[in-house]
Amino acid sequence: MKVISSTNDGFVISEKDLELRGSGEFFGTKQHGIPEFKIANLFEDISILKQAQGIAIEIIDKDPLLEHDENKLLNKLVNEKFKDRIEI
Repeated sequence: MKVISSTNDGFVISEKDLELRGSGEFFGTKQHGIPEFKIANLFEDISILKQAQGIAIEIIDKDPLLEHDENKLLNKLVNEKFKDRIEI
């Protein structure tokens, strides 16, 4: 509760939640949640994940629709990967 009342940073809150309750099991009786990351380990890679989050926020703040030349490839990749979940 201290973390939730002291920040609105989802990474900080989820990091503390993961620390306290663990990642859970996909099938089982423990906390339900997402399965293990395929690329990163949330505990070992938290600093690079936070850095990636910061860069992503910076890009979206400057170019929300990813229309600038430097973001065209990113736009294409995002649309290919998430086309059925994107709402504009």
